[in-house]
Amino acid sequence: MRLPPEADALKLAERFRTTLRAERVRIRTVEEDRNNLTQTLDRLGNYLGLVALMALLLGGLGVASAVSVFIRRKLDSIAVLRCLGASSGQVFSVYLLQAAGMGLLGSAVGVIGGIIIQQALPFLLRDFLPVTVSAAPSARAIGLGLVVGLWVSTVFALLPLLAVRRVPPLAALRRDVDPTPPRRDPLTLPTLALLALSIVALTALQVGNWRTALYFSLGIGGAVAVLWLASLGLTRAVRRWSPARWPYVWRQGLANLHRPANQTTTVVLALGFGAFLLATLYLVQHNLLRQLDLSGGKDRPNLVILDIQPDQLAPAESLLKGNQLRLMGPVPIVPMRISAINGRPVLRTGDDSVEVDSTGHAGGPGGIQRRAGWAVRREYRSTYRDTLVSSEKLVAGKWWSRTQGSPVPPYPISVEVGLASELSVTLGDTITWDVQGLPVVTYVTSMREVNWARFEPNFFVVFEPGVLEKAPQSALLLTRVDDPAERGQIQRRLVERFSNLTTVDISNVQAAVEKLVGQVTLAIRFMALFSLITGAVVLAGAVATSRYQRVREGALLRTLGATRGQILRVVVAEYATLGFIAATAGLGLAMAAAWALARWVFESPFGVPASIGGLGALVVAGTALMGLLNSRDVVRLAPLEVLRGE
Repeated sequence: MRLPPEADALKLAERFRTTLRAERVRIRTVEEDRNNLTQTLDRLGNYLGLVALMALLLGGLGVASAVSVFIRRKLDSIAVLRCLGASSGQVFSVYLLQAAGMGLLGSAVGVIGGIIIQQALPFLLRDFLPVTVSAAPSARAIGLGLVVGLWVSTVFALLPLLAVRRVPPLAALRRDVDPTPPRRDPLTLPTLALLALSIVALTALQVGNWRTALYFSLGIGGAVAVLWLASLGLTRAVRRWSPARWPYVWRQGLANLHRPANQTTTVVLALGFGAFLLATLYLVQHNLLRQLDLSGGKDRPNLVILDIQPDQLAPAESLLKGNQLRLMGPVPIVPMRISAINGRPVLRTGDDSVEVDSTGHAGGPGGIQRRAGWAVRREYRSTYRDTLVSSEKLVAGKWWSRTQGSPVPPYPISVEVGLASELSVTLGDTITWDVQGLPVVTYVTSMREVNWARFEPNFFVVFEPGVLEKAPQSALLLTRVDDPAERGQIQRRLVERFSNLTTVDISNVQAAVEKLVGQVTLAIRFMALFSLITGAVVLAGAVATSRYQRVREGALLRTLGATRGQILRVVVAEYATLGFIAATAGLGLAMAAAWALARWVFESPFGVPASIGGLGALVVAGTALMGLLNSRDVVRLAPLEVLRGE
């Protein structure tokens, strides 16, 4: 109804909602619909914010790796500056200014690219957007981009730049023959604290909530700690366990993981953290897109026939089969209501529904148990069958077997996981149903995860065959008719012969929804591409940290008689092991993080795709490949040339 402009629809709805609920009438306002849509859009916005935040962290990791490589190349120059009288603080400031300058330049280039993309996107996506969008550069966004880019590049560069302060003047002459023992820098802890506070602040800026930002940052810190422990465990394991019977190249490659000045911790931290962020993003994307999966194949039905009575089923099927149509069903539908849970009757009063014991008061065993109001108030339309369908997956318990014989009460049922949560029931709990005045006692034997987005008949509750066949029921049939004219003719014939039937042509709905979902999917994958590109840069930077040491070691091995093939196999053995440990730890952390995000941020069901193993294999293969590319100078340069350069 249309209300006067001064009327408050929400107040009126709340005023009459309780009264009308007793008459099984539901009130819904436009404001509530708008809030539901806003919640859906907020989920998409949260995902895109997660993409941006992870890309930012990956970029910071790339900065740290690049600065670490840069400093290793400049150790001789730093030592010479110290010999010429420069203090450690002056040298540190010089290279910090260089890092900040490169960060500012990169941020400026990124801002320009962002403005160009912003102006182009409304034109490129004009067919996808339901409204006309005009884009204009935002001074606030430009300033924020420059500041955040400069800050991230500077704060992530601080930790590797601290190594500059520990380079003594004598390192110019004695670095290779008498390496300076590592010593703790008093600025290490303040730098780590500043880095942690920066991550919290950047997260809060993105999510708009300091508590959520703190929890997220603690999760990041926990992930780093786990990766550090994994690298430490790997180093100790290969030091104590030396496979004497393995080929030399594998023994040498594993020995490189614990040799003096090894890069195991650095590479595992960088690779593992990158794998953790990318895998988390991939898992969140998978679970979001899984909710939007509408595909039922090319043969999915587009015509639904409802309210078929038992005596009409055979002639209706004959009519459809006479037109050479393939049928899905019949699907029996039996209306029912919940009358008791675990033997305690359910009272439907007000907004909340309360279970009481069999004596009719709340003082019995277990006391009062509140359930979701909608879950006990509604009328269920349940079905019975002996198999699962394509839109559902068994997640707990066991499905009944066809050879079990005639069922006896209490009868087994399968419940959708969301409904089981709302009813607070689990495997083995009993539910008593009111089926047209007849009580039917059942117990939960399994739980299913249902994809409600699929255009298929889905049910909260499924009974075992042999229980409801004699109950009052109707049937549903589905079929596919490609030609619109033929589809209209079949609908006309059905209604002329059976006036009570309802036929629904869902082809236009399918096309419209699938088009919209395709656009959302494209946007999600387009945004994820940025993080994948950043992850590749991080991988290259992490592997490049030990490049110059590899050149020198390769020259020594070739001087001792090693062939180029042997050296390359040593590199593959070392980096494949690093990649495997980093990928395993990173993927494990990602599964835990994605589960937490799915449950508490996106409020969506969680599942792990089989392809996650492929992502891990890709990290291992990419690490080995980058190790080979990083070692091309090892086999390209002559040993004498390398040693003379030293």
